[in-house]
Amino acid sequence: MNFNFIDIVEKYGPTLLNTVLILVIGYVLSKLILSITKRAIQKTRLDPVCHKFILSVLKVTLYTLVVIIASSNYVNTSSLVAALSVVGVAVSLAVKDSLSNVAGGFILLFTKPFKVGDFVEIDGLSGSVQSITILQTKLLSFDNKALFIPNGQVSSAKITNYSAEETRLLAIPFSIAYEADLLKAKAILKHIVETEELALLEPAPQIVVTEHADSAIKISVRVWVKNGDYWTLNFRLLERVKLEFDKDGICIPFNQLDIHIVKDSEK
Repeated sequence: MNFNFIDIVEKYGPTLLNTVLILVIGYVLSKLILSITKRAIQKTRLDPVCHKFILSVLKVTLYTLVVIIASSNYVNTSSLVAALSVVGVAVSLAVKDSLSNVAGGFILLFTKPFKVGDFVEIDGLSGSVQSITILQTKLLSFDNKALFIPNGQVSSAKITNYSAEETRLLAIPFSIAYEADLLKAKAILKHIVETEELALLEPAPQIVVTEHADSAIKISVRVWVKNGDYWTLNFRLLERVKLEFDKDGICIPFNQLDIHIVKDSEK
């Protein structure tokens, strides 16, 4: 069988040229759209991780659309779209857990319940936020353990962000014996708080009796402190109060149980 090159060019040339033009123009337009979109989202407050994901999804979508349009010269595009839809459904079912995590990642990146560096508690796990990716959130516990939580779980969990505000209320209960001088104990606590440089004086600290317990009177020291100084002040107050109470003879009681043994009289 003899093939005439000129006949082949005349027969298929226009179609091939049209396909090439569609691919080239589609590629150029896709790059232009991606460039405009990139500049636009960089001006927003979205997380950089979110920028990359949006651009990746848009890039795949645009390139797929260009290929479908270019293929219209050779195949029925409706059949191609239907086939791609079936493949898309199958893929989405296979990776539904990952898609759930991706959706959770978007929710976290848009709502921003916490940021890198915050100390948070998520479903009983607590630590400093190290990274927030599309699929998972990484926490670093106080004893330096890396905790990886899927974003699908994070987005639906109860989240406590201890770093969200600049100040926190530190409330520490102290116990004194019933026979101790209550007013003297409160004066000691007041002096300690007022001379503690990490304690904030606004809002004003409170020294209040909170309970008449079984073996002690309980007094609560409530003082506001900067977030970063919370645990430092907590430990310092515990130590200073113990030393001052010992020096001034204020007894800190422990739980006691009195047992009375009654002997039966001899018969």
